[in-house]
Amino acid sequence: NSYFANTRSRAPMLSPLHNEIALTATAYVNWRDSHRFCTRCGSPVEFVQGGTCAKCTSGHMAWPRQDPSIIVLVTNAESTHALLARSPRHPSYLYTALAGFVEPGENMETAVAREVHEEVGVHVNHHSINYISSQAWPFPQSCMIGFHAKTNAADGLASINIDPEEIVDARWFEKEAVYLAARDTDMMGAVLDRQVVEAQQANGNWTGSLLVPSKGVLARTLVDHWLEE
Repeated sequence: NSYFANTRSRAPMLSPLHNEIALTATAYVNWRDSHRFCTRCGSPVEFVQGGTCAKCTSGHMAWPRQDPSIIVLVTNAESTHALLARSPRHPSYLYTALAGFVEPGENMETAVAREVHEEVGVHVNHHSINYISSQAWPFPQSCMIGFHAKTNAADGLASINIDPEEIVDARWFEKEAVYLAARDTDMMGAVLDRQVVEAQQANGNWTGSLLVPSKGVLARTLVDHWLEE
């Protein structure tokens, strides 16, 4: 009764150990698919050292890499509301933390501030940026570094101005609403899979409009950290 499943939506449903194994396997598969030729001389490669190293016919060797990316849960200064957003690839009910790649020459905190401003037009207080946790995220080859950041107190619930090329929608959500969304998410499981949610709706088990990422995903770790404050 085995079947193939999407790692992105299904791996978080596994135990922490098996989640890590699934993400590691996905990272190697993606790397091997995209590195069939040497990036230095263009000659074909073979995979050696148990498949963890690519060696070309000229003898050049290469190993998989992870690109640093940030993901940040932004809250107001009083921490009563969180700013969650929806990207074009997400279902209409799923809102999550903001994320983006770290650019050359940036440190993590600068990347947090820049990404938040670029994607939703909000300024965060640099002194409020705190590291929370990290996670390998091989989609395609990232290591996500997770943060919590707050806006300046004077801004209240800062006005949102989304970048439509990156974000479909972004809103401030009260903590109680996010708590209920997390509860509903835990009830359903793989909420990135639209069929899972549609089945719950059809059965009358869920009539809400907001869900957050599943446990096992770094964005959810950030949300839970804030909810437990």
